[in-house]
Amino acid sequence: MSFLGANELKELLPSLIEPFRQERIENAAYELSLGKEVFSSDSKSGKIELLDDKNRTVEINPGQFALLLTEEKISVPKDKIAFISIKAGEKLKGLVNVSGFHVDPGFSDHLLFSVYNAGPSTIILESGKPYFPIWYCELKTELNSSDAYNKSNEHYNKLAHIPPKYIESLKRGELASPNVLLERIKNNEHLINNLKWAAGILITLSISIFLKTIWDLSKFNEGYSAGIKEKQLKSQIDTLINKKSLDSLILLKVDSILKAKHINNLADSTSEQ
Repeated sequence: MSFLGANELKELLPSLIEPFRQERIENAAYELSLGKEVFSSDSKSGKIELLDDKNRTVEINPGQFALLLTEEKISVPKDKIAFISIKAGEKLKGLVNVSGFHVDPGFSDHLLFSVYNAGPSTIILESGKPYFPIWYCELKTELNSSDAYNKSNEHYNKLAHIPPKYIESLKRGELASPNVLLERIKNNEHLINNLKWAAGILITLSISIFLKTIWDLSKFNEGYSAGIKEKQLKSQIDTLINKKSLDSLILLKVDSILKAKHINNLADSTSEQ
């Protein structure tokens, strides 16, 4: 197995890559460009985004996946195999190819890249710009039609557009990316701080209510005791008053009897004289 060099690629690729640009051959590889269809896992519309002259770029946010369709349609002869990657400039930003690294013998279609932004910043790609190098390698023997990529493959000649099944897979559920997890942690910390603040207020109110209840109960007991004492004192006063009134009546009665007796005595004395 040996890789094809630049001169061999210049002879071979015009019939295998459409559209072909000879200046895209660099370091024994051909650099494929970003096409017109992209999809981001955090897309607000949840739909494929079409790139045109007015909207030429796609933004891949940290911790998000994207599906990228190449502008070129490529073919791999049955006596060769191809290997694909992402240019170093984008790799160093954190862009990772997670869709695979080879193209089967017999393949003929656009390439669909699934990528992940493992970096800390948003990565911006522009339609028509070269991002995906492809290398061709000779096989010792040519594969027959049954062993090569053929109609039995699910996406045979169906990659002119991004397949909906992959979009649904990325839309299904929430991505547990580092950024999402960090955001959850921050939200939980904020929630915990709010709960602590609310708990502090609740404890303060509870203590205040408890102390107020004790204060009111103490004052009630004091008032109740004072009321009992006042009632007892009033009863004693009433008793004294009633007793004094009874004594006065008795004295008045005795005084009246004495006066009556004195008058009778005077009358008897007068009669004897």
